[in-house]
Amino acid sequence: MDRAFPIVRHPAPATRTPILVSVPHYGTEPLPHITRDDYHEPSFETFAYGFADTFAGDLYGDLHEHGATVLATPFSRMFVDVNRRRDDFEHLDGVVRSRRGVVRTHTMRDVPIFARPLAPADLEARLATLYDPYYATLDRLLGELCRGYGHALLLDGHTGSPRRMKNHQVILGTCHGATCDRRLAATVAAIFTGHGFEVHENVSGYTGGNIVATYGQPQARRVHALQLEVNAALLMTTTGEEFIAQVRRGEIPAKAEANIARIRQCLRQVLAALPAVLAALHES
Repeated sequence: MDRAFPIVRHPAPATRTPILVSVPHYGTEPLPHITRDDYHEPSFETFAYGFADTFAGDLYGDLHEHGATVLATPFSRMFVDVNRRRDDFEHLDGVVRSRRGVVRTHTMRDVPIFARPLAPADLEARLATLYDPYYATLDRLLGELCRGYGHALLLDGHTGSPRRMKNHQVILGTCHGATCDRRLAATVAAIFTGHGFEVHENVSGYTGGNIVATYGQPQARRVHALQLEVNAALLMTTTGEEFIAQVRRGEIPAKAEANIARIRQCLRQVLAALPAVLAALHES
């Protein structure tokens, strides 16, 4: 590939904290070899942007400037979703089929996204190139933080579909308390609540994806993992239907800049508060 993969942004050494921010649905780009002719319909070219977490880069992309190490992928989760299990797809008649798995080959209405089916060997090559390095980098970065501080926190940052999140503004996922100490989640919740956001925890469908479930091992590894999901309705100035229509036309919808600024302030406060909580938990 022509670019470094995955994206890793390090804080200045003097500002570094034991926090790793993973943004698995950051990317909006197609794979380098994908052209418009590769799609089942030309309009499907917009799916690469549409399947990304809306404006996730605006919330999480610069948190390395506030002490966290940031990990992300430039490529849309339509091609590889690093927050799914590696084997989350089906084989059907010798080809890969997946509507909401580690890749997307079909829409939720079972319409093929691409002009040609995805062969298992091609998927394996894609996973080896884009999925495995993401997890290898997670392992390495968390290992570095644990060696430096004796503990680490993995914050998995997302923005969620208003259609699926409904009226939930902010959801924290800890696999029902298994991946993160309650005091850490309570600290994050209090900061967002203090800025006027409604916070819920472990809502069905948002309890924590594969990254949080894999790495959140507070006792065994001293790694806490917390999934943060922000409703994308807070980040846009249009309705969900208008947003989808604009994306399908290849437009980038307008951002709700005031709300984005409020959430960014929350995130900066989270990064400032959590290291002390972590240290208190593990000082013994």
